[in-house]
Amino acid sequence: MFSDRITSDGMRNAVIWAGLSIALLLSVFLAVGLCTEACKATYNWTIFRMKFPFLGIGFFAFCLLLFYFRDRAPLRFLFEVTIAGACGAEITFIYAQHSLIERWCPMCLAVAFCVYAAGFAIASGYIARSRKRIEPGRGERMRHLTKGVVLAAALFAGAYGSFLGLGDPARSHAATLSAALGKLDSDIEVYVFTDWFCPACRQAEPEMEKAYPNIMKRAKLLFIDDPIHAESMNFIPYNLSFLVREKGKYLEIRKALLALAARTKEPTPEDVQKAVEKLGIVYRPLNYSDVNAGIQYFQSTAKAFRVEGTPSMVVYNRKTKSYKLLTGVRDLSAANILMAVSGVAPP
Repeated sequence: MFSDRITSDGMRNAVIWAGLSIALLLSVFLAVGLCTEACKATYNWTIFRMKFPFLGIGFFAFCLLLFYFRDRAPLRFLFEVTIAGACGAEITFIYAQHSLIERWCPMCLAVAFCVYAAGFAIASGYIARSRKRIEPGRGERMRHLTKGVVLAAALFAGAYGSFLGLGDPARSHAATLSAALGKLDSDIEVYVFTDWFCPACRQAEPEMEKAYPNIMKRAKLLFIDDPIHAESMNFIPYNLSFLVREKGKYLEIRKALLALAARTKEPTPEDVQKAVEKLGIVYRPLNYSDVNAGIQYFQSTAKAFRVEGTPSMVVYNRKTKSYKLLTGVRDLSAANILMAVSGVAPP
């Protein structure tokens, strides 16, 4: 019986060692770029501004150190709490791959499997030890109950904390591009979702234009290209450049780009320069990485607010998380827009 216990404990410890060591090794592979294209889609995502792979290296090295000193009761319990938190965090990472990144990373899934294998080994050892105790006293039962509550809380905290700390690289990069207009320190954000070749967008534009000056006095104003027509992708690099570089004249430039879109679906840089030269503007292209980040930001923003068509406008209070979605020409009157801004503004 004693030898059986040694054997089973040894197997569980081997699973924990192997799981954490493999997870550490995979994190190193991810950090140095030895991964598939699917894995690279998750590489730049962050938890509290730390990239997934580098966070994994530090975390799993710490777990292995705690496990090495597991014979010390306080460190053993800290190790179990840490693994419970990691199991919760992996729930968030799997959710991010499924619903946000929308690509599965085989190496990240392997890391999750290693974490859950270690967690299962710890749980099975705990259950096995509990069953060997005959009629535990009330004090011991309370200790087990308290420990279970703490581990469950660690699991929840790991999931919730990592969710709060998730950082979308597209949003982070777009923030450095400073594409917002208006009152940049406001908690109110107004997102305008349009397509350059959408007839309804053209119809709604004059009413929306009436509201823009008032919006910019009270809120941040962000123009999001949501291409329903494939040809709209041809205008996004130009629009992003002007959003970033020519904020003061952007509304006038926007009218010029709309007029250009009425004439051609495949504008050249020369066409764009000719369209804006009367405004005293020189078109300067953004680099590829900035344009790509902007496109990803547009896509993730439309998805975050569940925008399904154009024209649409989202009025959002970042502090209270309340928002109002306006869709279609009828909703997007100047009066409705300003009423929505007032509706989410603080009293």
